[in-house]
Amino acid sequence: MKLIRYILLTLLLPVLPAGAQNLCGSRVQVANPSILIGDNGQVMIGMDVTLPADMQLSSNRVATLTPVLKTQDNSYNKVLPAIWVYGRTRNIVQQRNHEIPADAFSVLRRKNGTSQTVNYSARIPYEKWMNGAELELLADVRGCANCQKEESNALIARANLERYTVQPMVAFVSPAVEAIKNRAEEGQAYLDFPVNQTKIYPDYRRNPSELEKIKATVDVVKNDANTQITEIDITGYASPEGRYASNARLAQGRAEALKKYVMDSYGFKSDLFRVNSVAEDWAGLRDYVAKSNLPRKDEILFIIDKDENDFDFKEGRIKALDGGKIYASLLQDCYPGLRHSDYTVRYVVRGFNVEEAKQIIKTRPQQLSLQEMYLVAQTYAKGSKEFNEVFDVAVRMFPDDPTANINAAAIELQRGDLQQAARYLDKADAQASATLNNRGVLNLLQGDLDQAETNFKKAQSLGSSEAGANLEEVAKKRKDNAIFGNKK
Repeated sequence: MKLIRYILLTLLLPVLPAGAQNLCGSRVQVANPSILIGDNGQVMIGMDVTLPADMQLSSNRVATLTPVLKTQDNSYNKVLPAIWVYGRTRNIVQQRNHEIPADAFSVLRRKNGTSQTVNYSARIPYEKWMNGAELELLADVRGCANCQKEESNALIARANLERYTVQPMVAFVSPAVEAIKNRAEEGQAYLDFPVNQTKIYPDYRRNPSELEKIKATVDVVKNDANTQITEIDITGYASPEGRYASNARLAQGRAEALKKYVMDSYGFKSDLFRVNSVAEDWAGLRDYVAKSNLPRKDEILFIIDKDENDFDFKEGRIKALDGGKIYASLLQDCYPGLRHSDYTVRYVVRGFNVEEAKQIIKTRPQQLSLQEMYLVAQTYAKGSKEFNEVFDVAVRMFPDDPTANINAAAIELQRGDLQQAARYLDKADAQASATLNNRGVLNLLQGDLDQAETNFKKAQSLGSSEAGANLEEVAKKRKDNAIFGNKK
């Protein structure tokens, strides 16, 4: 019979003379004890029981060696067929009367001075209580009515009939080569301008710290030998306070002023810049109101959302609410934050070899491509801390990339975080073989064997080698369920 390989046995008395019984001045020896379960649900118990040469059994006596499988608290037990050992005279009587004990595994005549071994085996149906049960060997010697009865017992082994734990194979995908690595650093500055002016005064109010933020963003790219700036985008925003036409002029003029400041600070050419403006930041206003506890909040949102092009009229309607109190609150708490300059420094990054990439990933991981990160991961042992960390970084740098999410899901499946794995799989290519395989692994770990099998078959048809191995895991788990029941 083919045995299920995943059943384990913890041997408490693994080698000779362990498991020996005191019997007639000597010791019965037990070797190679095993407790296994077959794929038909039969528990198979085996051991080699040896009567050593120096064990003496009187001619008129008989010994029984009875294996018993029992729980530690003796609440359940199963008595197994015994080995009957007869002295010479008792053996003659037994043969003459054709008396074979009903519970006998084997019957033998004791040959004093000779070592005798019985290869014992028994099969019994599996029951839940048997997991963790102890196997004992009970020795019993009896003879004539006037002879003293001898009894002893010893623990031989403990059963560890565990449920099969699936060992699925997750799939990783090698990302495509990124021919040109385009990257960007973004920021937002809140520059202060005198009323109705567009000239930047570096020392005016918050400007020293805000201008320093912009320069720090530019410097991190400009001063890196691995990068080259390709474009600087600037978009100026004004608040809805005042006339729309005036705000449009201010927003564009202030964006142009920031462009000139950066050009003069670094000596950049004009064609490196792209300048835009948003006359009034109504989107920012809406976001603020939606998150606020302002009175008549829904009415304000209705005014903002109403499809009309007269923004001055919109502003007037908000001004009229609650006698101007709501508008005054917005002027103080919201509108200053709507006057901002958004900037993006776009740049390209050179390619790196694996050794360079192993260092860059620790300091500037955004400069690496997914493919470069993947090659770094291959230098570490699969499943190692370093291996897993590379894919964690990859999905953090490329949160919407399908390949990054497939690989991140594989890592979480191996860690056992099924919820996070599911979130990553939702952002992966649903029809890719690796996604189907990894979703099948998720189903398998959740106990949904039917859906797991469906996904593995689809993945296998698309060429997934992992899916073929995982279909075998499904089959093993189905056998396990047939033996132990469907509960995990």
